[in-house]
Amino acid sequence: MSRALLLDAGNTVVFLDHGAVAETVGLRTEAVAAAEPVAKRRYEALLRSGGSHEDGWGLFMGELCREAGAEGPMGPLVDRLRAAHDRMNLWRRVPEDFRAALEEARAGGWRIGVVSNSEGKLDELFEAVGLHDAFEVVIDSALVGLRKPDPAIFHLALEALGAEAAESWYAGDLPAVDVVGARAAGMNAALIDPLGHYADYDEAPRFASVGALVRTLG
Repeated sequence: MSRALLLDAGNTVVFLDHGAVAETVGLRTEAVAAAEPVAKRRYEALLRSGGSHEDGWGLFMGELCREAGAEGPMGPLVDRLRAAHDRMNLWRRVPEDFRAALEEARAGGWRIGVVSNSEGKLDELFEAVGLHDAFEVVIDSALVGLRKPDPAIFHLALEALGAEAAESWYAGDLPAVDVVGARAAGMNAALIDPLGHYADYDEAPRFASVGALVRTLG
């Protein structure tokens, strides 16, 4: 059996374009960036309580706008952001060292895939940002009818790669979804937290980037 390094998509492989959000709804880029930790925690709480990814997306964007200083009803702003997201995924910034990290991981014998709660368009996104050939398998929740933290969605990727769960790692940015789900699937789990959103979190190893995780895994 091989070993796999499985990654979340949003805020692990691709990150929110704060400038694009700000331009779409008339806010300051710095305010949007500063609001993201609060919005993320509320999104995570909804998912932890059983809410859907789609409901969580709307909640996240509404809270992001409110925390960034928007006034009045958030619904119209969320609708504008959804339209922009459907044109070109708003999570579209790729860290400069990401490609090098993947090459290092492969050289170390890791097979690499993505497991993400998404909207069915990850392949299009990865094509647009130059990552179309970066992963051996991409599991998109909207296409497989499963979503994290259900361990079954992780098992799909492990089976596709012929990888042993106990020898494999999953990295994502939400403790209650990514860490809990991966561990339920029998995997090792790491939290990706480049901006220190979870500075006090100590239930799993925390890394600033996939590159930092890869350097630790060896």
